[in-house]
Amino acid sequence: MRVSKKPFLFSIIIGLLLTSFSYFFQPLMPFQSIAHRGASTYAPENTIASFEKAVDLGFDYIELDVRFSKDGHLVVIHDADVQRTTDGEGFIGDLTVDEIKKLDAGSWFSPEFAGEKVPLLNEVLDRFTGKVGLLIEMKAPENQPGMTEVLAEMLMSYKKDGQLVKNIKVQSFHVNEMKKFHKLAPDIPAGILLSKQLDMFHLASYRQFASFLSVHHLLLSKSFITQAELFGYDIYSWTIKKQYQFADMQRLGVHGIISDEEKRLPDSRLYALITPFLKGQDFLKTLLT
Repeated sequence: MRVSKKPFLFSIIIGLLLTSFSYFFQPLMPFQSIAHRGASTYAPENTIASFEKAVDLGFDYIELDVRFSKDGHLVVIHDADVQRTTDGEGFIGDLTVDEIKKLDAGSWFSPEFAGEKVPLLNEVLDRFTGKVGLLIEMKAPENQPGMTEVLAEMLMSYKKDGQLVKNIKVQSFHVNEMKKFHKLAPDIPAGILLSKQLDMFHLASYRQFASFLSVHHLLLSKSFITQAELFGYDIYSWTIKKQYQFADMQRLGVHGIISDEEKRLPDSRLYALITPFLKGQDFLKTLLT
């Protein structure tokens, strides 16, 4: 017996229309804009060029990653291996700063950025403190003994005009290392990166040392954000790559949005109406690939 596809398609269209109208009336909340590895749509990630572009675009914060070099320096790079984002090979932990500084960290992205170097964290602090906030992620600190201590000491001793620098935050997926960091640097806001939601017990226990949570955007909901806010957390979403996702996060009420590029589209009612259709299109593409 052949089943008609018309009722099924009709129900999908009706569902999209109803979603559009409900979406239309939800308020758009303000948020802090956080450039993921700098303005990484426009320049090679985790480089001075990417960070400068983020400042030019008016981001509130730059998100960046740090790892430990062989000789104990904090290097700004995402991957443990340098191969993806430089012209070199090997692991950061097996290379000295002198060796790392010889690498080209820009040509893989575009010839325009040939010669771009892998920065050290102290170079980023010297250049961008006071211009933009910094959200520093410790990459795998549990596997790099001493990283947490070195980072805490650096940030606690880094001062401008005799005052501890503001608008610097530190985060990691590793809970125990963030506990340690908070003990060593209690004046620097600490956060936990999450790839799964927390229950009420963990929300309560983590609040002893963490003031914000960075959560994958697909895991976020109004109810989770409401629960987290009861404990005093700020919520950041990662990583936004499509323009309509900004409005999704604003309607959920996140406090910060980590994204590869700036929000370009205006908060218009017309765009709110077509957003569910754009999301449906992306969903269909996912099913077909």
